[in-house]
Amino acid sequence: MKSISIKTVSFAIILLYVSVQLCLAEEPYDTEAQGKVQFTDNCALCHGSSAKGDGVFAKLLTIDTPDLTKLKKDNGGFFPYREVYLMIDGREEVLLHGPRYMPIWGDRFNSSTWASVSEEHADTLVRGTIFELLIYLESIQEN
Repeated sequence: MKSISIKTVSFAIILLYVSVQLCLAEEPYDTEAQGKVQFTDNCALCHGSSAKGDGVFAKLLTIDTPDLTKLKKDNGGFFPYREVYLMIDGREEVLLHGPRYMPIWGDRFNSSTWASVSEEHADTLVRGTIFELLIYLESIQEN
């Protein structure tokens, strides 16, 4: 019989708590809208508000900024969640985003930013923030 780690149980409890809180909230939580906020705050300067790679800073770059509305099309009709997640959190090196240890958006998607909560909870908050961004990016995909 496999044993369940404390980290796994803690994560499950957090997910359950957040789910209950969202169900009890007067207004439903809009993951896609929150992802759009994250995109606007962290990505639009280069990728543009339309996510087509036409942001204000795009013309200053020596490499073309990708059109993020074509990720699904360029991946055989499937949105590449894992690959995009790894690019956002800095584990997958993207030349325009800077070195892995310091993506261009700084510590925004790094658990060390959330110093006011425990490391486990901070990691969960970062993953949730990236998840919101992924949901938004998937929602703007062109056929």
